[in-house]
Amino acid sequence: MSENPFPIVDGVPPGRALLGSRIRELIEASVCVRDDEADLAAAARRVEAVTEALRAAGGARPLLLAALDGGGHLSINNPLEGPGNPLAPPLSWVRVGPESVCADVLLGAAHEGPPGRVHGGWVAAVLDHVLGRATAAAGFPGMTASLTVDYHHGTPYAVPLTAEGRLVRRDGRKLHATGELKAGDVVCATATAVLVHFDAGRFPVATKSPKSPKSPKD
Repeated sequence: MSENPFPIVDGVPPGRALLGSRIRELIEASVCVRDDEADLAAAARRVEAVTEALRAAGGARPLLLAALDGGGHLSINNPLEGPGNPLAPPLSWVRVGPESVCADVLLGAAHEGPPGRVHGGWVAAVLDHVLGRATAAAGFPGMTASLTVDYHHGTPYAVPLTAEGRLVRRDGRKLHATGELKAGDVVCATATAVLVHFDAGRFPVATKSPKSPKSPKD
């Protein structure tokens, strides 16, 4: 038996990724539906039936990690990167290394704050997660103590975005990181953070570039 105390599976379970994707699509459809063109009460009853079936099989802890080709782990149910979590966009890692990390992300209408723009809280959450991954990839996993986000332009949704982060210096247990979120060449937001370093044994850390799971198919 593995000595690792964390639940790790060999790759992202396809059924879980498919369910997360379909619920993500449902959320997007639900915020864009026309009230006068759909029977929302009937739809709610169908969703309720599925929810009850899933709840009957519940009881598992949400933390579930996938051991990925190339090394490291993906947190399957994480609300930012987890393909199994319908709340996650999810982030798709294109580079994870000691110098910097980079992820692609596509936010939708369900993430709207100002008209046509992503809610600032989601922008902050994406940057926070990327900076945490950056310090971990540099060999110093940490928890965010403070996060400052500067919003330079409204962040569009339904447009491919790129988030990058890096560890810039270490002062004892304090880790200083910076990052940015871009839409093409336009910098939508930048962030600086101070994280507190903790022992990697408290949580498995990806130090190599993970391969993001393929989009689930029917």
